[in-house]
Amino acid sequence: MQYHGGDVYRNKDIKLDFSVNTNPLGIPPKVMDAARAAAELAGQYPDPQQEELKKKLADTLVCEPEEVLVGNGASELFLDIVYTFRPKLIGVVTPSFGGYKYAAAAAGAELIEYPLKEKNGYEVDDDIAGMLDSGIEMLFLATPNNPTGRTIPIPMLEKILKHCQRKDILVVMDESFMQLCDKVDDYEDFFFKSTFDNVIRVSAFTKSFAMAGVRLGYLRAPKKLTERIATHQSEWNVSIFAEKCGLAAIDEGDYLERSRAFLRTERGFVQSGLMGMGFVVFPGEADFLMVKTDTPLYDRLLAKDILIRDLKDFDGLNGNYYRIAIKDRPKNMQLLAAVQEVVNEG
Repeated sequence: MQYHGGDVYRNKDIKLDFSVNTNPLGIPPKVMDAARAAAELAGQYPDPQQEELKKKLADTLVCEPEEVLVGNGASELFLDIVYTFRPKLIGVVTPSFGGYKYAAAAAGAELIEYPLKEKNGYEVDDDIAGMLDSGIEMLFLATPNNPTGRTIPIPMLEKILKHCQRKDILVVMDESFMQLCDKVDDYEDFFFKSTFDNVIRVSAFTKSFAMAGVRLGYLRAPKKLTERIATHQSEWNVSIFAEKCGLAAIDEGDYLERSRAFLRTERGFVQSGLMGMGFVVFPGEADFLMVKTDTPLYDRLLAKDILIRDLKDFDGLNGNYYRIAIKDRPKNMQLLAAVQEVVNEG
């Protein structure tokens, strides 16, 4: 079984949910309007080719519509990719999102893991070359990574991608949180100036636009790759609701800029508060922070009807690590007050 944040279905009395790491500004009003309007179209089939959405995405991403595919969230696209290329050996960084492992297992692939080191702040370093030379055919690589919140510095990323290109390794980049990072423009500029025929970049509206329940993801890749992946996608895998919400969200560039500025302030506020109470807080770059403590923080906060993400099911982490999402100032203050109570209780 996969575990995720935001499990309010098995935690029904929760008052504050810091386990789900979606945009704290919430779903944009225009996207909500689009969802309501889509209800009038619920009696008809969605466009199985998603032509309008792909074209608008391509215009925004500065690529051709044929280089874009959309799906029922990033997770479905990961499955589509592994079922298309059927690698026997897949490389993953640990700790990282469990969906990569899930997709690999579904396709019967074996995993080779590259464990990040706490002494390096859980950042990718040159030691990853050992995994890249181990015979892997596909590499899952996230920037920023979940749950560490760290992006891969561009010089290191370039080194990895060129290494994979020489080795004919297909790289699946998970950029689900990148739109919430201050470095997003630097990364886009890097890829705009680069030519990689072995890279599939996957993202989602889920995190950036707080659309977790809508389920909408997309990928961009060279046409020779998207043509193959498309043959393994389900028909009508994107609902009318998802398509209309996506079309509205694409126009919300100002919302993303506000979100990054908001997160910059609130992330610093929460990080400073937790560190002031003696917790080890890893400097994240997205809308969540990874915390290390011997205190059973998950259980203690759950008793106060506050939910955070226990990271005990992540490879490479023991029971002392937690992921805490960033919310608005009143909620963040409530969280810190509750954590202070836990500390005072001993």
